[in-house]
Amino acid sequence: MRQFLLSLLLLGLLSACGGGGGGSSSSATSAPEPEPTNPEPEPIALAVIDGIPLGGVNNFDPQHSEFSFTHIGHSDLTVSFTGDCNALTGTTVRRELFDFSTLDFNQILDHKLRCDFQENTQYSIDADGTRSNDATFRATHRFATGLSNSPGINIIDQFALPRSFVDDMFLGYIEGALLSELDLSPVIEALVMGIVIELAEDSWSNLVDPDALYHVASQRVSYLSTDPGGEPDAQLTGLITFPAATQEFTPRDRMIVLTHATGSTPGDLELNDAWYILANLFASRGYLVIAPDNYGRGGTDRNPETYLMANRTAHNARDMITQVLDDTAYDDVYAGTGITIIGYSQGGHSAIGLWQLLEIPGKNAISTREVYAGGAPHNLYQTFRGVLQHLDGQCNDGEYCRHVDSDVTVPFATNRILPGFLSYTDTGLMTSDVINGDEINTDFITGFLADEPPYDKLKALLQLSSFTDISSIAENLEGTEALVHLYHSEFDRLVPLANTEELNTNLSEHVTVNFHRNLCNGDGYEIIFNLTDKVGVLHTLCGLAVLDDAMDDLK
Repeated sequence: MRQFLLSLLLLGLLSACGGGGGGSSSSATSAPEPEPTNPEPEPIALAVIDGIPLGGVNNFDPQHSEFSFTHIGHSDLTVSFTGDCNALTGTTVRRELFDFSTLDFNQILDHKLRCDFQENTQYSIDADGTRSNDATFRATHRFATGLSNSPGINIIDQFALPRSFVDDMFLGYIEGALLSELDLSPVIEALVMGIVIELAEDSWSNLVDPDALYHVASQRVSYLSTDPGGEPDAQLTGLITFPAATQEFTPRDRMIVLTHATGSTPGDLELNDAWYILANLFASRGYLVIAPDNYGRGGTDRNPETYLMANRTAHNARDMITQVLDDTAYDDVYAGTGITIIGYSQGGHSAIGLWQLLEIPGKNAISTREVYAGGAPHNLYQTFRGVLQHLDGQCNDGEYCRHVDSDVTVPFATNRILPGFLSYTDTGLMTSDVINGDEINTDFITGFLADEPPYDKLKALLQLSSFTDISSIAENLEGTEALVHLYHSEFDRLVPLANTEELNTNLSEHVTVNFHRNLCNGDGYEIIFNLTDKVGVLHTLCGLAVLDDAMDDLK
């Protein structure tokens, strides 16, 4: 409006000066000046807060036909797309916006688009929006492509494991790595171990006694994808395992994609890594299994991890899936385009993000059959906020903060969540603004909870990596054929149960969801809950139950 009024004022001044050129005329027969017209006001500019690629990138691989960009907006904003892009199509994922410093904006709009890109070309894409009051808005995303790169799977290391070894891998994990991960006192460890053994015998039979059918081959591979900014990167790594069948073998019609939990790097082929063990168990049953390492782990471990950054982990995983599908080396062990996605904790969050990316925008060559997601921070924003509420003494038994243990959750925030967001997105914040040594800055905690403007971008980005606030599920996931399995223990002290309850509510009206409420809520879990307040114990044990359940379904 201000720009519009200034334009009118400028026109008035020009008219008073004889039209602004040549001085005034004394001729009575001179042609009358045209009546001034009111120009249409320019759309209000909306800043792009994130994108793949990021704005200004000059080397986006033109073989990536999909891209995205995000801005804040309004629930009544109708959006259309224009730009110098061939065959531009796409859709928008809308999320409700919470705790912003200005009440005028109430949604985050994440545009998922497709384009036929050319090499070495500048692109400018506009999202033009009109509100119900006819106010107009525009967000513009600009970047450039470089030269096409050659995608493909590069084998770095590989070895085979016999059936007998695979059969014993999980028992070895229980006896060694699991107890080390739980980090309990000797007395509590003895009590918990008794319950764990009982759970293993009664509830984890597929893990304990997998009855391997085939020897297994494991490969550490690299593949071409992008770094978190959108530049080409061929150093990303992952794991591929498959049955090393020596007898007649009928390939499965679906591939298993494992999205790993915190601290796991399946591509390192470590025998005590739970996700590497799981990959071998599935492969011994006849499945082709792939497990991408998050950016920041494996071959890219010199960088911060894209921890819980849903768009980026999904983008990289999709590239690995596509390149495995295109590689004829795996045709003997896999026939089809169907996939099953399995993840727990951080991996459960990544599993939902990957599934949604594969469904949006529209259908593609990859068909998701099932998704298994357990114990995940699906509402990343509220989970993060709950930690700050606890630290500030504002919890009041809230569902996202009542079980917070700052000795565990603060390092998760300072060492895992925040480094990626601060490094790879424009939050407007320096690390020193947020983190003080091993602690979270008190000024940051106070300002974040008080909804002060400097923290708006970080809030929006955390909400962009949340799934419980999506208001456009019907439009985005209409027609999906995937069966979504959700899991969460009510005794989980690390990731609040509300995350999965809210996601179930958000999805179930439009997607087939099976919420396995009772799997991790038996007497054994309650006893352990009362024995120890170590926040990761029940979280880890529930994860094993989820993996066993997935194995039981996929025999």
